[in-house]
Amino acid sequence: MRSFGSHILFAAALAVASPVFAKDTTIIELRGGDGARSVGIISSNEEAEASGPAAITVGDDGTIYILDQNNGRVLAVDAERSQADPEILPLPENATPEDLAVVHNELYLWSDGVVPLERSTDADGRSQTLRAVDGGGDADDYTRSVFASMGSVSPGPLNSIIDEIGRSTSRPEARPPIIQYVPSRGLGDIVAEVSAAANDKAEILLRRSSSEENFLSLQLASEGRIGTVELLDIDTTGRPYALVELVPADRPERTGMLVVRFTPNGAMDRVYDLPIEPGTVFSRRFVAIGPRGDVLYLRSQESRAQVLRLDGREPGRKLAVARPAKQPAAGKPGKTPKVAIVPKSRSDVIERAIGFETMNWLVTPTAYGRDPGPGCVNMNRLRRPIYLIGKRGQTVKGVPYCWGCKTPLENFVGGVEKGQTAGNVCTKSAPQSNILGVDCSGFVSDAWGLKMHVSTRAIPGITKRLSDPWSMRPGDALNKPGSHVLLFMRFTADKKVEVMEASPNACKGRVCRNTYSLGSLLMRGYQPVRFKGLDG
Repeated sequence: MRSFGSHILFAAALAVASPVFAKDTTIIELRGGDGARSVGIISSNEEAEASGPAAITVGDDGTIYILDQNNGRVLAVDAERSQADPEILPLPENATPEDLAVVHNELYLWSDGVVPLERSTDADGRSQTLRAVDGGGDADDYTRSVFASMGSVSPGPLNSIIDEIGRSTSRPEARPPIIQYVPSRGLGDIVAEVSAAANDKAEILLRRSSSEENFLSLQLASEGRIGTVELLDIDTTGRPYALVELVPADRPERTGMLVVRFTPNGAMDRVYDLPIEPGTVFSRRFVAIGPRGDVLYLRSQESRAQVLRLDGREPGRKLAVARPAKQPAAGKPGKTPKVAIVPKSRSDVIERAIGFETMNWLVTPTAYGRDPGPGCVNMNRLRRPIYLIGKRGQTVKGVPYCWGCKTPLENFVGGVEKGQTAGNVCTKSAPQSNILGVDCSGFVSDAWGLKMHVSTRAIPGITKRLSDPWSMRPGDALNKPGSHVLLFMRFTADKKVEVMEASPNACKGRVCRNTYSLGSLLMRGYQPVRFKGLDG
């Protein structure tokens, strides 16, 4: 069991070029639904993002696996017969997966940690299903690193977020060397030591797991800021592939994400542009490398999902982005709310936000509601958040997601004691006033100390947009008007962003922390903003 590393570096300067679009090929097309050639897609609504397949990964034999978590299954597609119906592998009962990865040709889920899977045969002796392996939760460094490469990690310690506030900035500057573990197909287990002396320079040293000697040094130089860099794999001919994020400090709208292929001796020879756009539905693991070097991209939209085989281009003298981030279409702006903005310290905001994530509370029978719970109109889900299912009479952590709600932190437990129901993930129905919890903007509004519920469309009226996304500090936000908002907590050591959010999907229906690629958020239309009431 091994895991992908991250941060491979190349001898080139990075810049943004005029668009030169490759001819990508659609090899798998899946409509929204629950049929054989379908995936579960929950469409978006005002203040709620769409939810589609969460991950793509590839086995050593080229089999493409797609995590269709909204239908509770994995689709396995034969790459040589990609137009045939996929094999359907039901997930373990009550699984709440967020990510899927193949490590050394074994399949693993991420669900608040690593869950090994194995195939088992149903009672009919013909159909296959997936079951969790008992006692398999102690993942090794390689497996954990595979998941960490796409942001599937356990959140860091809370006290270090408070420590960030005392610094002049939380932007990621020079970092201590980071060790990554790469279960490559071509060269076996690789250990990578990544160091970044400055925003525009970095080095990665590669060695085999059985050796202390480095066999390859790859250098990266850039004219602008380099964000996350992840080594994805080394194919069977020895060519490394790396995911590269470019986020200019002065023009975030020119953000791009690339996969870069190298020759076995470390020279760049191909660049693949990832077509991430504002209308792209979030997937945790959106790119994978086939054994022979196919670069596969999972593109989900509200009506369908596709797997594209990307057609690369020559890197040229300087590595450049051919597909800079598109700006989202201008939607209907929200009215500037008339709110009394009382100055708040960043410590106040973060401590209040932490209270939403860490609150322990008893799920009383009335808070839980009747069982089976009511379903959602036009949605294949129950009103009850996933993390509460089966927890009647038990203590749980985290304030639940509630569509259209803003229950102040100090009022939540009192509401439970008074007999109110908690949680509502029916984002296609009218909000209900008698249910406890917060939605995304309700959570951020309360963390900022606002008495009223300010929507994502209205947030621009009480914030200032940050021209440099790397200048974000704890308590700032990433806002997508009309869709979703994330409270920024800190930059991670590998230049991702750790956020806190109230989500019916990403958080299993509660307030939680998550880690994302900054570039993918910006390309999907998120805007870094600072609440006007914060003290600097």
